[in-house]
Parts: sequence; C-alpha cells; structure tokens
Amino acid sequence: MSAPIRQHYIPRSYLKNFATEKAKKTFVVDGYRINDEVLLKDLSTKDICLEKHIYTIETNDESKKFALETYYADNVDSEYPNIYKILTDKSIKKVDKNQKFQILYVCLSLYFRTPHYLNQHNKITNEIFDNAVPYADENGIVTLNYFGKQLRFHKDKIDTIKKDFQKNNKTIFHVKHLEQWMNFVHFKYGCVINVIEIEDKTAPLITCDNPVSIRHMKTNQFAGLFDVNSVITLPLDSYHFLEIHPNSFEDGDSVINRLIHDKDFTFTTNAITQSNATNWIIAKSGNIDVHFKIQDHYENEKNAEEFLDKAKYRAEEMQRIFSMTEKEGFSKDVIIEYKKLERHPHFKDDKNLKKHIAMMKAKGLYQ
Repeated sequence: MSAPIRQHYIPRSYLKNFATEKAKKTFVVDGYRINDEVLLKDLSTKDICLEKHIYTIETNDESKKFALETYYADNVDSEYPNIYKILTDKSIKKVDKNQKFQILYVCLSLYFRTPHYLNQHNKITNEIFDNAVPYADENGIVTLNYFGKQLRFHKDKIDTIKKDFQKNNKTIFHVKHLEQWMNFVHFKYGCVINVIEIEDKTAPLITCDNPVSIRHMKTNQFAGLFDVNSVITLPLDSYHFLEIHPNSFEDGDSVINRLIHDKDFTFTTNAITQSNATNWIIAKSGNIDVHFKIQDHYENEKNAEEFLDKAKYRAEEMQRIFSMTEKEGFSKDVIIEYKKLERHPHFKDDKNLKKHIAMMKAKGLYQ
C-alpha cells in the first residue's frame, strides 16, 4: 500500500454530499476557484481540498509519520457518513450524549484541521524574514529577534531558514489544533443544535474549502474562538444546514431542532459560506451558477432593500415574541401577538411560525 501523501483536509465523505456520482465510486463537484475567478466543472472529490503532507509528522520513525492522517481517516472521515445520516434523518428528534459528542467532534474537526491558520502563520513568518533581509550588515548577516528568539544568518540562506521555520510551524499546528479542537468540543457540548432544511429546491446551498463558520450572532464577525455569543454553521448538503447556537443559549439538551427555511435563508447562508472560503467554492453540478444568479437577484438595489426589510422584521419580531413567551408563558397577550404575525405578509408561508402555532393548537392554547 502506498504512503498517503495526498491528504484531504476536507474529507471526501463530506464533499460527497455535494457531488454527483459520475461513475462507480467517482464523485464530481463544480468548483469556483476564487483567485482567478474560474468555474471548473466535474472536479473529482479525490483532487480537491487536499495538500501533500499537511498531516505528515516530521520524524525518522516510519511507523509514526502518517499517524495523524490515519487518525483522521479512522475517526473522522469514516465516521462522517454516520453523523450526516443522524443530522439529516427527520425521524431522529433526540440523540444520546455520546452521539451529541460525536456530532460536535466530527463536524468541528472541519474547522480545526484546515490549513488556513498554518498558511497564515507561514505567510507571516516569510514576511518577517523578507523584511529583515534589507537590514543585513555589510557582510550579508541578518540579525533578528523572532518572537523572543535571537537569530543570526546570512541573507543567502533565507530560503533554508524559511523552510526550517515552516517545518516548525507545521509541528506547532499538529499539536495545537488537536488541543484546541478537543477543548472547543467540550466548550460547545451544552449548546442547542438546529438542522435547517431548505424547502425551495431552486435555491441550493454551496460549501467551500473552509466550511465551518464561527461568528458573533449580532455582528456576523469572528469575535474569538471561545466567544459565548458566537454561532457556528456548516452546510451539510445542497438542502441541509447545521447550526450550533451560542453558549448564551446553552441548555445541555440533546434534542435536534428541525427547522425549514426559504430562498432568503439560502442567500444569506451562501454569502457567509462564500466569504469563509479560502481558495474554493464547491457545489453540486450547476449549483454555483444558481448561487451567483440568486446573488445577483438579491443584490439588485430594489430587491436588496425589500429583502433587508423583510429579514430585519422577521428576526426582530420572532425575537420579541420568544422573549414575551419566556416571560409570560403562553398568555392571552402572547397568543394575540402570534396571530398578528400569522396575518403579516412577511410571515406568509413561514413554516417555522406554522410549526409553533401547530404545537400550541395541539396543546389547546391557540384557538
């Protein structure tokens, strides 16, 4: 068996859910390469979201070189299909503690294992060395304080120095990302999990090479890994989306809330996914074209204004009525507010509102 040199940082078992089976065990996706704005069709999932030796450990012990790659293959990549099935199976309303841990463990690995931060670290390192070279003395010797470490080298050796530090950066990445990953899983364990289905099949979801988004619930900006007000999102396939609530809404429960959303949600969600991408936007055949058409529609000035008004109204009203319910229970005033929303054009055909109302009717609270 050949050594696993080409190592996927986004597993093929994840990409498969955005792919079309072209031949037996051959799955292809559309990929939009961001750097040169090129859309490529029928890319094999074998040939995207990978780097050579990203997980290969620098050691002379041949039995340990590929230990990290093997760990991912056995504990994440092969496990993802089971997690995906749990998350997208509508009949599953609740999971046990072990299943919830596995959902978080496997899905959040897609954030920590990508080379995004390693590449950023290498970029900063290279810039520091490049900026120091012009200050070499008359003998070509560069003296540099690198984060408290005193360095002295000849400017002609700059490429060798960079390579040595990149090896060290990779070792730090191997250790640190595993540590942060486990700590973060425990940090998010008590949080609420939603799985959202897009009902409008003309508005598919996209994914990317950095698919897990962590952002503050109000600003939509990254506010630190352990920010208690951050929401985590991950596209699961063309019509399903995972949402992990902020810790400020933590309830310790293992219920999977199943919600339904429309094209408006697809637009905002895909915009987040696109902004999170490093090199690639990825989707099922034809869906990147659809994504850009939807984007053009919503970014039209008139449509954008209408969309923002509608989205703002719906979000504010639902937050208001949930706050009322929390304080008053299903009081007469709360029921009246639900009826107002039910009649409002912005909530026409809103499946989630209908779901809440149906629950109240079943309990005899809504006449």
